[in-house]
Amino acid sequence: MTEMLDSGTAAGLARAELRTVLGDAPVAVLVVDLATSEVVHANDVAVQLAPDAELPARLDAWGRSAGLQDPSGVELEDTHHPLSRLLRAEGVPGQPVTALRRSEMGESREPLWMIGIPMAGAPMLDSHALVVLLSVVEEEAAAAAEAIVHQEAQLRQRAVLATGLSFTVADAREPDCPLVWVNPAFTASTGYAFDEAVGRNCRFLQGEGTDRAEIARIRAAIDAREAVVATVLNYRKDGLAFWNQVTITPIADADGVVTHFVGVQTDVSGRIFADRERDRALHAEQAARAEAESAQARLTLLAEATEAVADELEEAGARERLLALIVPDLADSAALFQLDSQGNVTDHLARHRDSAMAEETDRLAGEIRDLTPPGGLLRALLGDESIRLVSDVGSDAAREVAQGFVTDPRYLDRFEATLRVDSSMIVGLPGRDSIRDVLVLNRTADRPSFTTDDATLARELGRRTGLILENLRLYVTQSRIAQTLQRSLLPILPELDWLDVDARYLASSDDAEVGGDFYDLFEYPDGGIGVAVGDVEGHDIYAAAAMGQLKGLLRATALTQRAMPAAILEQVDQLVSHRPSGGVPPESTSRLAGSRGASERREPDRLATLSFAHLEPPRRSAIRLGRPSSRASSATSFRVDSEGGVADEPLTVQPAMSRVGLGDAAVEVLGEQRRRGPTWTLTLSSAGHPPPLTRLPDGEVVFLDPPFAQGPLLGLGMTRRRHDATFLLPAGSIVLFYTDGLIERRADRSDEAEQRLIRAAAGAPEGLGAFVDHILAELVDTHPGDAAHDDVVVVALCLHEEKVEPGVETEPGTAGS
Repeated sequence: MTEMLDSGTAAGLARAELRTVLGDAPVAVLVVDLATSEVVHANDVAVQLAPDAELPARLDAWGRSAGLQDPSGVELEDTHHPLSRLLRAEGVPGQPVTALRRSEMGESREPLWMIGIPMAGAPMLDSHALVVLLSVVEEEAAAAAEAIVHQEAQLRQRAVLATGLSFTVADAREPDCPLVWVNPAFTASTGYAFDEAVGRNCRFLQGEGTDRAEIARIRAAIDAREAVVATVLNYRKDGLAFWNQVTITPIADADGVVTHFVGVQTDVSGRIFADRERDRALHAEQAARAEAESAQARLTLLAEATEAVADELEEAGARERLLALIVPDLADSAALFQLDSQGNVTDHLARHRDSAMAEETDRLAGEIRDLTPPGGLLRALLGDESIRLVSDVGSDAAREVAQGFVTDPRYLDRFEATLRVDSSMIVGLPGRDSIRDVLVLNRTADRPSFTTDDATLARELGRRTGLILENLRLYVTQSRIAQTLQRSLLPILPELDWLDVDARYLASSDDAEVGGDFYDLFEYPDGGIGVAVGDVEGHDIYAAAAMGQLKGLLRATALTQRAMPAAILEQVDQLVSHRPSGGVPPESTSRLAGSRGASERREPDRLATLSFAHLEPPRRSAIRLGRPSSRASSATSFRVDSEGGVADEPLTVQPAMSRVGLGDAAVEVLGEQRRRGPTWTLTLSSAGHPPPLTRLPDGEVVFLDPPFAQGPLLGLGMTRRRHDATFLLPAGSIVLFYTDGLIERRADRSDEAEQRLIRAAAGAPEGLGAFVDHILAELVDTHPGDAAHDDVVVVALCLHEEKVEPGVETEPGTAGS
């Protein structure tokens, strides 16, 4: 390798690597009396190299004591020994050697770089030479040194000069430690000639940019007669600044008195600038990484907060989750204020990272309601802005601004003292048209004040959560309106003399709490009873509105026309299928719809199922159930004798049957007591609705489901005739009307739903209320996850054999809605 290096390569290696020789490594320094060839002074490091040599010692003897060899391991001969050349005043511009190191671990050789310089012209040291042994701390430096030794003397001289090493000797016995000698490299690096430097303290190299603390450290080491390594900013004679790394070593005489300080100096400006550039790049990289991590944290917080709030269906829960994410990730404490349209506080929520401070934080937030200034809290806190950053809460300027936040200035003192607030951020949570929520975030002095990045995050967080909270408010408002509408459309059940009624409405499992299921029960002037149970498609406010219209049409038609159920359904179907929108003639609807927004267009007609029944209580004399309707030729009329029997022999029903179908007969008599006991007359027509169920007094359960009484759904606009079916029911029977939400389940077979209802009705206890409770418990409460997402309406009637006197208790739990 050595033979392959040319002079240019060797010089390059020297320049690149020998700068690492000096560093913070210890430097061995000898002062040699050339006249006597003796080492007269040695610093501590040199003593460690040759611990057995007693000064003064001959130079070659000292070298043998230190175990000096050339890099190849050959003992140095007198003729070629660098120290011998030094004694001939030849100088040693730079030569690699090794020294023997002894320790408890054994012996090893340490590579060194030797420089020897005669100190010609130095006062009192004119016949002396300086020997410096530098530790080679890198393999590349050792290789460079080994390469240099094989080059010409001129090349070695250039290599040494390329290291930038300069040497100085200062007199430690003089008060100001003046320089007594400098080498030519010092003049080359500083611009000061020998005569300009000698006799002066080396502080003439300092300037306004020199670090005074570092100079004080050097001065303290000199006063203590200790070695020191320092890097200071020095200035050349022409004013050019350079970074100078100085190693100052005390030299003692035989009595141990420090007589001189030897300075080894090198220009490390390139390294300093490289280090600074590296530090700058590292700092920039760290700053970029910190910013990226901070941005990622902000995005994570933003995403988590948005997701958490969006997952809630109630405002209170959304606010709780929002504050739980903000504190402590973004703030030490926070308060969220709800405002009305005038900006007044209607409610608040507060949170503190320290649970022990939760009560005080909530109390302070609660006081704001009564301290809101005129114009509302929103105007006081934000004015026309959407966010306000107060980074110095305790300053006079911040307090002056804060005076407008509340009507009692003493509140600010309590606020700052209790929560130890150092910076605050006030954020409006805007909806589509206004701000109805204000978020106040606080930090203590234990963490950095809010920044513009925090403000950007808070603004975006406020924008997102403000819309979510507004949507929740709109949902709650719409839900309340829908519930109010739904309840207003449910009838108030009349008090009837002949029967008990238990009616229930259960909202669907999707929490809509409004839909198209309905029921109605009313009494005719002649004592007859009308019962209707229906289901308009949909589970929204439009379904509820359509349901209300259908129920009104049904009741009005039934009470004014006094026709049989089939005729009533036909007329209602015509009104539902052909009604105009808002009084606008049908032919103009399409023309107007094209010129209006989608939100103003007519809601399309909805289909509906409906089961409508007419009941007549038992009579002691013959009565006529109804008159034939001109609209329904199928309406049936018949007479009942005084015992409750039927004049014409009816079709008998086998007790084992669970479904009653009339076939060609017009009247069906149910129960074994059909000729002996009081009998109710029920006439029924259906528009695609599930059939009612009856539990007879003897426990038999049957569906009232004659095929010819089942007609098409309402709203289809069909002109097909509808038909009635009439049943005679013994007193004591329970008749159950319901909507399909009671029995329908996912993946049911065709008959499973009805069989499930039959089993529940057969096993229900006595008493109308208990009967309905059992039905709902078995079909709705027991398997809620399997239930269809639909509303449930149940209307149960218990048919008495005679009038119930006012004030007489019949059975518990029979009234309900």
